[in-house]
Amino acid sequence: HINAAKLDNDEILRPTKAGLLMFGYNYDIINVYPNYFLDYQDKRNADDNIHWVNRVYSSSGDWSGNLFDFFFRINNYLVENVKVPFKMDGIFRVDITPIHKAVRELLCNCLSNADYNGTRGVVIKQYNDKLEFSNPGSFSIPKEIAFSGGNSDARNKLILTMFNNINVGERTGSGIPLIFNATKEQGYSTPTFKDFFNPDYTIVTIYLNNIN
Repeated sequence: HINAAKLDNDEILRPTKAGLLMFGYNYDIINVYPNYFLDYQDKRNADDNIHWVNRVYSSSGDWSGNLFDFFFRINNYLVENVKVPFKMDGIFRVDITPIHKAVRELLCNCLSNADYNGTRGVVIKQYNDKLEFSNPGSFSIPKEIAFSGGNSDARNKLILTMFNNINVGERTGSGIPLIFNATKEQGYSTPTFKDFFNPDYTIVTIYLNNIN
């Protein structure tokens, strides 16, 4: 029902490419996408002798290596440095800020917009004062249109739809404006969006330091 699998001409149920990326195992995924690679590096408090203090990558062999599991393995890591102001909703404390939502949106966008036929993998680096998201492929629409919002054009629409089914990601093109608004509201520096070519890849950086 979510197009993760479909019947072939012989009436055998097989995964779609989106389903394979989302729910498959790394050793099966790289048979279809040889350059597929997911990499999260926690560089907080790392030094010249230690390149990272924690790492999650798709070919490690101790987990599936797919997009779904990668998302939930690293999402909480990415917001550990985000300050949560004291706020109540009735008798319950609100632990989710706009920055939490923006980081979750950016992670979803990174995975659903990556060009898995490209030569680079998805690399996410976490520093004490910033988060850096790098994915293969350039912007699918002009930056000024993406920044203004209201235009959704995910490179992997089925993957984005699967995330939507668990209330992750937007199909309204509001993701980038959400990121800008959340960082501004928090008093953080303005995020940066950079395109590189040959090979094509995009780096988005969210800064977690206050301007003042």
